[in-house]
Amino acid sequence: MHIAGKIFLGLGVLMLIGGGVMTMMGGEALDDVGDWDVVEKSDFEGPSGEWYHSADDLMIIFVTDDVDCESFDVTYTNETGATGYDWDGDGQEDDSFFEKEECKDGMSVSHEDDPDGFYSIGSFWGDEGTYTVEGSHGFYTVPGFEILGEELGEAAGGLMGILGGIGIFGCGICSLVLGGILALTLKDPQPPTQMM
Repeated sequence: MHIAGKIFLGLGVLMLIGGGVMTMMGGEALDDVGDWDVVEKSDFEGPSGEWYHSADDLMIIFVTDDVDCESFDVTYTNETGATGYDWDGDGQEDDSFFEKEECKDGMSVSHEDDPDGFYSIGSFWGDEGTYTVEGSHGFYTVPGFEILGEELGEAAGGLMGILGGIGIFGCGICSLVLGGILALTLKDPQPPTQMM
């Protein structure tokens, strides 16, 4: 077998193995999307206390699966004593800082895509400052856009791993075919014969 055929066959095998491993790793990264720790990512753990909100992110409120959605409530009071926004300036609060999601069967309607053991029950919209928090049950305050960015990055990395692995796998197949053709068609150079 000619050396060119051996090289292309060897490269093809290496690319097949590398592409397969890369595809599997990308798939595992995609499997991990949505698996994050609510307690670890939480900026504030209720039911009550003082909390400083930096206003850098929309805060999502999570509770454990055993908390009934209908009975949950939380009040955020800012430094001026307000518990919500007065949008029209009439002196009455139009919206509270906590916006509760719609409840269905004891949980929020969007609970199916939440991490295991928890569900999102609402969100907090507030300006920067210190808030006095009073909740009816324990809860976790998680930065929503930060989590979304991390999860999208993880998903993009997994997808790129899969696509890159498939591309390398395809190149490996082409290299194997070319190596096979070269192995069959090229002959090893013969030493010149001398006539005496």
